[in-house]
Amino acid sequence: MNTRIALPAAVCALALTLAGCGAGVDQRGTGQPAPPAAAPRATPGPDTSCPNVTASLRPTGALPAPTALPAGSTMEVLRRRGFLIAGIDQSSFPFGFVDPKSNTLRGFDIDLLREVAKAIFGDDGPQRIQFRVVRNEERTIAVARGDVDIIAETMTINCQRKQSVEFSSVYFNAGQRLLVQRDGTADRADYGAGLAALPRAMRVCSVPGSTSITLLREQAPQVKVVEGDTWAGCLVLLQQGEADAITTDDTILAGLQAQDRVFTVVVGGNLTLEPYGMAIAKDRPDFVRFVNAVLERTRRNGRWKELYREYLGNSLAAEVPDPPAAEYRDSA
Repeated sequence: MNTRIALPAAVCALALTLAGCGAGVDQRGTGQPAPPAAAPRATPGPDTSCPNVTASLRPTGALPAPTALPAGSTMEVLRRRGFLIAGIDQSSFPFGFVDPKSNTLRGFDIDLLREVAKAIFGDDGPQRIQFRVVRNEERTIAVARGDVDIIAETMTINCQRKQSVEFSSVYFNAGQRLLVQRDGTADRADYGAGLAALPRAMRVCSVPGSTSITLLREQAPQVKVVEGDTWAGCLVLLQQGEADAITTDDTILAGLQAQDRVFTVVVGGNLTLEPYGMAIAKDRPDFVRFVNAVLERTRRNGRWKELYREYLGNSLAAEVPDPPAAEYRDSA
């Protein structure tokens, strides 16, 4: 068994450095999950009562040049404004985090948003995109009322959210799992029966507004839910012994484990399937189709795989997988 020394200051510094936990940012500027195609071991993330929940609006042909955007379109309005307002998370390494060397935002989600900005403006310079940190529970509200133009924040597409916002095509498939202490006990338990079989009174940390915490409360009423302000905050609670586990998507857990490889480990198989999409207001269907065309380009020109290599490496799969295939519908 590893003996852990309590160093709260060092722990906080580690979370600040690697995950942007509370860090300022220039706003201008390991487990072995099942393969993505594997069947879920519990209730899937998307609401199965909602058919074709991941089908998004079909792109209307090839992407137009930034100087030839359709007159009166959302994209042309954004171009005239001069910048895109994007909702993000800065504490979900490696999808959205603060690079301690440059004090700028980086990550899989961040760079996909920069691809959207580049398609509108012809470049993705710091002046072309304004990042705004949006709490998990406020994401659909922020999009629906126009606080942001788009959100990319490891956001699972589901029926409830689709009542308020429109989603792009799926750009990443994740699965909910558990992160526990590597202590010889928690890491050797059998989690094959899913959330419902978690030990009574187990303290499990998750973030308000996430599909993970909703499923945890629905399927594991016997556990004690510990709420963290951010996923990095959950990691600190686990490190300080105030939580026994963290549950969220395997992508986020892999990032948390990367910050504490000695004492934490991702365990169990996928408890859910979590398809990520970019959220856009329902009254902007032209922008949804445009973003889907941008995502198509990243799939075809190899950019998606470049981002996977850069930010995820081999942490989730032995080899870089193919990007998720898009599913489309023609009308709202």
